[in-house]
Amino acid sequence: MKKIWIPIIILLAIVITASTVQANYETKTAIIDKFKNLVTAHPAQASYVSIGKSVNGLDIPMFRFGNSSATGRILWDAQMHGSEDAGSETAYLFCQWLFTSDTGAQYILAHNWILIIPAVNIDTTARPNANHVNLNRNFPVGWGTSGSSSRTSDEYRGPSAGSEPETEALVNVFKTYQLKFYINTHMYGGPRIYYHSAIPNYIITILRWRLSIYAPKYDGNPTNTNGWSRLSTGGFAITTAETYGLYSFLWEIGGATRPSLTDIKGKYYEETRCFLIAVCSIARAL
Repeated sequence: MKKIWIPIIILLAIVITASTVQANYETKTAIIDKFKNLVTAHPAQASYVSIGKSVNGLDIPMFRFGNSSATGRILWDAQMHGSEDAGSETAYLFCQWLFTSDTGAQYILAHNWILIIPAVNIDTTARPNANHVNLNRNFPVGWGTSGSSSRTSDEYRGPSAGSEPETEALVNVFKTYQLKFYINTHMYGGPRIYYHSAIPNYIITILRWRLSIYAPKYDGNPTNTNGWSRLSTGGFAITTAETYGLYSFLWEIGGATRPSLTDIKGKYYEETRCFLIAVCSIARAL
């Protein structure tokens, strides 16, 4: 009888682990090392800095690609929720493409400065940070109008506006880098593009047109899950970024289930590349 129960117990342990742990496609260390390798291979056009420390005292690296004198400045971040790493994967593939012989990639490098934060929540592979705060509900502008006041909720917005060191570090980037665009990436809530109401309609029109060619599921219908929506509530990163003059987007990759790595490297990367190419072209023209 004991022998019969042993495999059942093992199976239950596997199921419970799978349901409670959302492992990254790659560890945070592995994806950050890949970005560092790009910097090592292309020191004239790539560098990185720490933008601050996490709750657990880890450096939060930001990678910088292209021309630091360019006016077309773009910030892309990922893993604000530690289990949502599709943005890290697609950002790396984009930066890898920048150093190919493609003339479009070379033009972007010459005329844009692209800043990438692969893991804002560098401490955990869970939705909240190490203080169990949902970082994307912790930002100062409109804090308290979204998220939860319960410390046990994964939507906990923190004890006060901007209370978390990761939030503070990102706000400092908004303040100091004279950015034109900010793209905050997430998973499970799309495919959908949220944008701040302050973005001029002509920019939205151009981006919609560009994506309609390569990603028609972003159809522009605000009532469609697979579309575009203005983000009106507060506490989110893009609502704070807008106050520093950034045209800000929240890019939801994939649907309600975790996309496969094959889908990330295939269709979602191609959509992302199209979006970023369009953003780069607008940013350097503004």
